Amino acid sequence: MAKNTICAIFMIVLVLGMVIKDTQGQELCHERFIGETLCVPAQCAEQCTAKWGERGGKGTCLGGPGTVNTCLCTFKCQI
Repeated sequence: MAKNTICAIFMIVLVLGMVIKDTQGQELCHERFIGETLCVPAQCAEQCTAKWGERGGKGTCLGGPGTVNTCLCTFKCQI
């Protein structure tokens, strides 16, 4: 019975360690593209995907479409 308990505790610690390792480095980074014209959501998304697609880059216009000239890219800091 003691062997089973020790084995179960060991497995729990092992699984928790793996989960913590997998979630590290998942912080999000941001990059802003400031243009001379108003931000267009489709172009913003395309620009971010082209630059940060391998890190899951997504682009959104700050302040909503057509209100500002800043495109904000959000992507994972590390792969």
